[in-house]
Amino acid sequence: MSRRIARLKPKKIKGRIATLRALPYRENMIYIRMIDKEIFEYIAVFKGQVYSNYMVITPRNGQTKLSKEEIIASSKLILAGAEASIDTLLGETLDKEKAKIVQKFEGSRKSVEEVLPN
Repeated sequence: MSRRIARLKPKKIKGRIATLRALPYRENMIYIRMIDKEIFEYIAVFKGQVYSNYMVITPRNGQTKLSKEEIIASSKLILAGAEASIDTLLGETLDKEKAKIVQKFEGSRKSVEEVLPN
């Protein structure tokens, strides 16, 4: 007597957190997530340790949400940060392109820190 097993289908659930990408990088996993439509976060797992960082990308003036192109560009930017973090943990030097992206990211972080009160 053979029994037919129904195939399970994942449900699409609207929520505040969306995983945009999950990919291996140099034998380590990186997860790129979007939280509340404006926060882009990476979670990198390196030798059993979890490393994370995020960026807040707001829509242009007059817009209520980010465009698909802006979401793609933001996820690429945060992915470059995750890859740079893993490269640094491995003791490798960054190539020129990644170094420029990291420099821009650090520059924006420092400018925000200057505005915030201590």
